[in-house]
Amino acid sequence: MLFEKIQLEADEKVISIVRKHWWVIVRQLIFVTVLALFPLCIPLIFSIISALSPLAGGDAITNGIFEHMAELSFLYTLWLLLLWMFLANFWTDYYLDLWAVTNKRVVLVDQRGFFRRFISSFRLERLQDMNIEINGIIPTLLDFGTIEAQTAGGSNEKFIGYEMPHPRDIKALIVETTDVLVQRQP
Repeated sequence: MLFEKIQLEADEKVISIVRKHWWVIVRQLIFVTVLALFPLCIPLIFSIISALSPLAGGDAITNGIFEHMAELSFLYTLWLLLLWMFLANFWTDYYLDLWAVTNKRVVLVDQRGFFRRFISSFRLERLQDMNIEINGIIPTLLDFGTIEAQTAGGSNEKFIGYEMPHPRDIKALIVETTDVLVQRQP
């Protein structure tokens, strides 16, 4: 697993690992399914046109489509291959993006393509403010949203997790862990 490769301190323990909400992958699967099925509807549309308007030359169009079935099958297979590559890219991005909360810091792993990864972390004692944002009907009903953490110091890095499940619970966990850490320090 990706997170196991991140070096933890001797007394650091992982409290929670959070990935994006499941709706994110379902939404993409629906989108890819619609795109995969759309070319199959084109012959049906031409058949309906030819049935409704025989004078418009619909039979010639329909016959032309069925005469070139081998070429159309090749193009459709190529289309499915491109959609499969898109889905593989999205799954990689979905699976490898995560927020890991430990008892000392928060680690953000942001996969930005197959071979590009952004990993950043901040220590919990530097946590200054956390904001959550839930916009829309589906995010409200399914309880997912954006979490933004701001840290003290001169860093311009943004710690933003998009479409994270149960953002209020994650915020409460991080704030509680921060409070425990600050209380233990002399």
